[in-house]
Amino acid sequence: MKVLNLCTLAGFPPFFFEEMEKRTKLLLNTEFSDELVENPVFQELIERITEFSKDCNIIGYHYTRANKEDILKEGLKSKSGQEIRETFLSRYSGLFTVEELETIKKLWDAYFDRIMVESRDHRIFFNLTTTALFDGGAEPLLKYYGGEQVYMPLQRESSIAQKLQSIGTPLLIKVILDPKQLSNFYEDDIAKIAISSYHRNKNNNADQYDRDVYQQQPISPSQIEITNLKG
Repeated sequence: MKVLNLCTLAGFPPFFFEEMEKRTKLLLNTEFSDELVENPVFQELIERITEFSKDCNIIGYHYTRANKEDILKEGLKSKSGQEIRETFLSRYSGLFTVEELETIKKLWDAYFDRIMVESRDHRIFFNLTTTALFDGGAEPLLKYYGGEQVYMPLQRESSIAQKLQSIGTPLLIKVILDPKQLSNFYEDDIAKIAISSYHRNKNNNADQYDRDVYQQQPISPSQIEITNLKG
């Protein structure tokens, strides 16, 4: 199956680049990608790319601070927050004092209420471009071990936060995704994100249209490529 990279635009057909080149003046004079992708002059191109991409997979990017060996062996698993936090404690409780462990459990209990559980459990999140590496969006994910299910309520506890920064390695995980399995993703997003990525190549001041998407199905090791990032 063909794979499209919405960030580098690898895999996109020649007609996409030909049509975008015709709009160079508009790209250079438009700052906001939200405004650009809603411009009627791109409607036909959006429809053509949407049709082209119906049987394509896409690349997603998952940011995390983790143990690389675990991911190479297990891929990305779909877990509940409780399972993630219990695994964390079984592995790393020895790094924390009794008082710190009490604080960790108290903050977790207060933060991960029913609403948080419903919005985060059994979901693996992805961006569809690497913009978060440069605008600060991925910074806490790469800085603190364990993902948001672990670190979110602990960041302001300095001694605990420092220890979370000492575990694991910051990783960029590149994944082949089936758009049909993604939530918070719409049929024309492939075209809109591609237009925005091309826009940024032409206009360095342009922002990036992107989606925070997620899926509940686990990701096997064969679907991923891992890059170590500087911590």
